[in-house]
Amino acid sequence: MERVHRDPAEVGALLTGPTRPRPLHRTVVDLVDDAVRRHPDAVAVVHPTGALTYRDVDRLADVVAADLLAHGARRGDFVALLLDDRVEQLVTMLGTMRSGAAFVPFDRAWPAQRQQRMLHDLAPRAVVGTPPPATDRPVIGVRAGPDAVAAPVVAARPRPDDPIYAFFTSGSTGLPKCAVNLHRGLVNRFLSMTERFAADGAVVLQNSAHTFDSSIWQLLWPLTRGATVVIPDRTGILDFDATLTQIHRHRVTMTDFVPSIFDLLVERLRSRPQDRHLLASMRQVFIGGEAAKPPAVQAFRRMFPDVRVTNTYGPTEASIGSVFHAVGDDDRQVIPLGLPLPNTSVLLLDEHGAPTPRGEVGQIHLAGVCLGAGYHGDTDRTRQVFVPNRYAGVPGDLLYRTGDFGWVRDDGLLMFTGRRDAQVQIAGVRVDLGEIECTLVTAPGLRQVTVLVDETGATPALVCFYSADGEVGEETLREYARAGLPGELVPGRFVRLDSLPLLANGKVDQQRLRGHLTDVPPGTDGPGPAYPPGSVEARIAQIWSRVLGFGAYDEDFYCLGGTSLGAARLAVDLERTFGVWLAARDLVRASTIPAQADLVRGGRSLPTSTTVAPELARDARLGDLGTAPPRPAEDPGTVLLLGATGFVGAQVLAALLAHGDRPVVCLVRAADDGSASRRVADVLAATGGGSAAAHRWTALAGDLARPQLGLSGDDWRRLSREVGTIVDAAGRVDTLRDYLDLRDTNVHGLRTLVDLAGTQVRKRLVTLSTTTVRSTPGTPLAEAFLALTSAPPVDGYSQSKWVAEQLVRGAAAQGVPAAVVRLGEVAAHSRTGHANPRSTVTMILRLCLRLGVRPSTRLRVDWTPVDVVARMVAALADPHRRTPAEGVLNVVAPASVAVADLLARLRVEDRPLPEISYDEFLDRAADAVGDDEVARCLAVLRPRTAAEAEPLAEVVHDALVGTETPRATRLARGLGLDWGTSRDREIDVMIDRLNRTYHAAVGRPHLSSGTAQ
Repeated sequence: MERVHRDPAEVGALLTGPTRPRPLHRTVVDLVDDAVRRHPDAVAVVHPTGALTYRDVDRLADVVAADLLAHGARRGDFVALLLDDRVEQLVTMLGTMRSGAAFVPFDRAWPAQRQQRMLHDLAPRAVVGTPPPATDRPVIGVRAGPDAVAAPVVAARPRPDDPIYAFFTSGSTGLPKCAVNLHRGLVNRFLSMTERFAADGAVVLQNSAHTFDSSIWQLLWPLTRGATVVIPDRTGILDFDATLTQIHRHRVTMTDFVPSIFDLLVERLRSRPQDRHLLASMRQVFIGGEAAKPPAVQAFRRMFPDVRVTNTYGPTEASIGSVFHAVGDDDRQVIPLGLPLPNTSVLLLDEHGAPTPRGEVGQIHLAGVCLGAGYHGDTDRTRQVFVPNRYAGVPGDLLYRTGDFGWVRDDGLLMFTGRRDAQVQIAGVRVDLGEIECTLVTAPGLRQVTVLVDETGATPALVCFYSADGEVGEETLREYARAGLPGELVPGRFVRLDSLPLLANGKVDQQRLRGHLTDVPPGTDGPGPAYPPGSVEARIAQIWSRVLGFGAYDEDFYCLGGTSLGAARLAVDLERTFGVWLAARDLVRASTIPAQADLVRGGRSLPTSTTVAPELARDARLGDLGTAPPRPAEDPGTVLLLGATGFVGAQVLAALLAHGDRPVVCLVRAADDGSASRRVADVLAATGGGSAAAHRWTALAGDLARPQLGLSGDDWRRLSREVGTIVDAAGRVDTLRDYLDLRDTNVHGLRTLVDLAGTQVRKRLVTLSTTTVRSTPGTPLAEAFLALTSAPPVDGYSQSKWVAEQLVRGAAAQGVPAAVVRLGEVAAHSRTGHANPRSTVTMILRLCLRLGVRPSTRLRVDWTPVDVVARMVAALADPHRRTPAEGVLNVVAPASVAVADLLARLRVEDRPLPEISYDEFLDRAADAVGDDEVARCLAVLRPRTAAEAEPLAEVVHDALVGTETPRATRLARGLGLDWGTSRDREIDVMIDRLNRTYHAAVGRPHLSSGTAQ
């Protein structure tokens, strides 16, 4: 290629990193293999439920590679990763590289239509994980068990110029771009980091979402040098408590943050100096993804003088990051981007492609080994930004036009000024406003749409201005956006105008649009209520105004454009103002000013349900089911089972197969029928049931919360004809949610089942409920439907079951043979000891094992083994057995156990756990809150401020108290079930399994993100 014989360095437009020799034949696979050979027994990965050594990682990566090779993977292929488990994600990355192919991370939370389109454009050799429906590519699971072993991998090793990974980035045409990177670029990046940061990188916290390229260095760089990567459990909620706890527990030395999140962390540490010791192990913090703010960075450096802060810059198209700057005391007004890494160059050019003199602004271009291979399958867009290099003094044949603008300071450091296109950074995510607009403009009834960034609040937010025909409202457009865009691209606010203002040239007048940003949003009805001056509500309203950028009152924070980042800032400001620390989870639930005021007044108490009895009564009314005839006795039909993959439902399925001969159709939430079948097969294999009757069950992908169960018209009509019995063991069990959060599944879903029971022929309906449907625990509960005039319970979950029972009561009155099975504490399987990992009792037991201590308590809990429950439910599904006379069975065995006795049987190193006070127990649990299981348990435990003589009183109940069980007792004895009063043997089996599986999980590496049971 002919070069222009002039040197941009002469005018100060060229910055070149030092030239460092790199092994020309080496790839990232070789670097990791070297570390495996040098450190086979060192800890490579720490994850929420255990750890993996380098030997473990090597073995699991080989298994993935072997599976991919068996499906034809080879050099230059792409493999799509659709995985929720981050450890599986890591070993699949390594296994994909070993097969010679390149990995492409997807987010399973992206809309299915978007995933399908991206998979079609990518055309991967295989998909690892769970793809959306109608995927035409081979699908592979991750074999991660301790016995998973592969034959020696024989593959064409990747070469330095081969693709290593690709990431989808936002695109102005509405279609995401797939940016491909090469092994040579990442090898240079990793070796440059090792030269510069090896002493600081002993333990790295993976702190970025897996669909952001910064996660690549966090996951893979430590494994090239024998270090440890810590993979936390990501909940989707910005949780500084969890992050700080992870850093402290695992003695993390290095991580990175997006500046907007880093700023909030600094504010948190300023206001809570008692938490600063949690960062004692830190040595290096990287910030990047958007402009860094000097006040926050310098405040952090003053608090932690031994921690180095490095500002990083680099686009996804060029090996993660290409320019670094170690922040110093002089960086108080602005923080430079810095200098290029070794073997990398930065060139500043004007709009004509000529070098800009030092001190003048030009577009930043990158050159050197960092450059990727462009956009997969998009030659036009690749040529637009990967342009020929015409300068003899700049290495490489191509330059990458970043779209960012900057200038070179007199001291030779690169400075950043911004962008001049439609791309923006929101919390570190590169967002192309054109992609959002291209998606929204296709919404029915929409005439005009423009998306802007609102920076008037404490955190930048996306705002959509639109004009539309008819009744196209904010919620309609928001749902349309959610169906076609990933969450970070969905605008927080939607502002409807009669028409969008235009300039003389016909373009949208963005300046006039920005004048609407401070308008009071629709629905707030002007200035809102006059909160008393100085009241908690008035002071919270002022905080909202600072965070959102406009006045807001009784609306929902998130409906007004609030984000998780904004919620984190709310938490900081609320603590600074009131001295009360509220977790992000609290603010997610309490999302209005009055609800947050209640939280502030009550410490950390969660808001109580605001649903009143008349609303519940309205939902409990059932319409006319028609006059369908009963099903003939000689044709009992199939059994439709919902919830077959749940703890109780799996045992019900096993019981139906073992004690009956009818076909069973399992409705399962899944992408397609094949995925549904795999889920059911996995559950049956785990329970040890159904292998002899595998031909008698089928699975159907559906959703209880959707109209007609999410089924096609043909499937709905087929079930209406063929089903004789419906067994509902599904529903959402969440005692922290309000009634309205649970209504779609637990109430509307059951209403759909009742409709199905009355369509074409009358069908038997058996549904599971709870003994907490009574208004107060311990009050009498007969085996009969509660009257519609009875007082409902106070928590949202029990309210949803109260309404569901009323619907079944109405169906029974119209001739549907129906039965409600109320349950208390469903205990472990009487023979295997397998317990429900999500039950409060099990979570408390496991938390005690985790902490090595137990709280004191005098409470008792009822104890009905899950296999006993399942056998009784299966018996009620038999069409030849009469339904209960009053329609209800209280399946609570006549025995309860002391919680203290359960806790006393736990062992650590064959010693019982010491007993401590409840307050001290909460303190120790809070130190371990980074673990998802611990967090779930803490969510249901009572806060310290509410702890009284028996702090577990509202957490653990003895459902036997006040509960009548004569009909359940007769059925159990008629079936020959153990309905005795002693459960010692069963408890011993469960505790023994709990002790063994918990300590085995701690002692050996595994990949499950759930519990070890």
